[in-house]
Amino acid sequence: MLSLKHNCRFIANKISEAVNGRQPVLSETLGRQISLLNHPLKKLFSSNVEGSPTLANHNNSPGGNTETETNYDAITNGDKTLETKLKIIMLEAEVLRQEGKAVPESSFVTEEQWKEILNLTTRTARKKYFEYLFKLSKRLENVQVKKEQKRLEFEEIKRRKTEENKGEETIEDHALKYDLQHNNIFLRFYDTTINQMYNNRLIQAIQFGQKLVVDCGYDGNMTKRENQSCAKQLMLIFAENRLHDEPFDVHFCNVHRDSELIKQLHKFIPTMNEPWFPLNLHENSYLNIFPKDQLVYLTPHCREELKEFDHDTVYIIGGIVDKVNNDPLSLAKAKREGLRMAKLPLDRYLQWGSGSGKSLTLNQVGSILLDVKRYGNWEKALRHVPRRKLVDFGAAGGVRKPWDRDGGARQWRPAANVDFGNLSFNNGGRKNDNDARRTVNVNIRSLYEE
Repeated sequence: MLSLKHNCRFIANKISEAVNGRQPVLSETLGRQISLLNHPLKKLFSSNVEGSPTLANHNNSPGGNTETETNYDAITNGDKTLETKLKIIMLEAEVLRQEGKAVPESSFVTEEQWKEILNLTTRTARKKYFEYLFKLSKRLENVQVKKEQKRLEFEEIKRRKTEENKGEETIEDHALKYDLQHNNIFLRFYDTTINQMYNNRLIQAIQFGQKLVVDCGYDGNMTKRENQSCAKQLMLIFAENRLHDEPFDVHFCNVHRDSELIKQLHKFIPTMNEPWFPLNLHENSYLNIFPKDQLVYLTPHCREELKEFDHDTVYIIGGIVDKVNNDPLSLAKAKREGLRMAKLPLDRYLQWGSGSGKSLTLNQVGSILLDVKRYGNWEKALRHVPRRKLVDFGAAGGVRKPWDRDGGARQWRPAANVDFGNLSFNNGGRKNDNDARRTVNVNIRSLYEE
């Protein structure tokens, strides 16, 4: 009898062929292999009179496991071909789980996510998407565990305070309490008060602050996961700009209300469509809102660097996450619209490490612009670049002077506690052609002075 691991691999290959249409009918051999596996989804397959396994319909099965309770009609819109493909993909997920791969429970996968899985054409793409959902499910489980731990800790603290209050209370303890019948000389600041303060700061920026544009017209060039990542970065741009001492007046232009990007952004900012919310959403282009001579498109694909920050210029950030498509879309759009272009002077001030990309997230670009606007210092503003992307020069953190191409830290300096008189070099006892052992003593001090 074949091993379980061999069974899983055999079934996975056959399922992949069935999903891709190369094997429209599941064979009898595959049916016997499926029966050897101990997973509940094998009930989706039933044998006909001749013994050949076919997909069974369990839409109306009472009870049972979560897989058989899946609403196939809502996912496939009644398409029997897609329903068959969906059941095969669900079996593929079970086989991957039997192999010990990172696959979430079927109860965690939503209908929208099943639709996304149906659109994936290769087994590798589905496997990566299952791994992403698995990590997401474990992250949510950890959040629930931490919430439960905090709840238990809070109840324990509350119980201890109740026991302590049974004794005598001093006047100092009485004065430090916030309660209905207690007084305190300090004013309590509630979260709503702080929130109103930040919103008021944004309203002042709308009236008097410098404008910053985020071009949201690339939603059609991104996948669903890239749109989700882009929406999160747009939320972080708004949040970090809101907390800054001198925020921008941020304008989201080329907004399509029914696009995947705006739907995901609405999940992060549910009140963004309210009339009182301090966020500018425009369905029109920035060319219809601002003078063309004031616009500068920030794109990493152009040659000209942004050497000095202009407080009268309206800078445009391309709202795109290009993990899959690396084409210079923002450069082509800026050229097509006849706009001035510039890129951040990253190569001028930073020493990049080997094997790390030079791409930055949208919120990192926004934070750099906020700091360079406030302080006028590129070295201080570029602290928002992740340290993992830079060469570690100690305290310098990879930031170098624009005139110092070597960073000023490449020269070797000996430690102060090194005794140069006792240092020597030995060739490890290796023999030369004459089989004679030689020991070479090198005066490191003389070599270093030369």
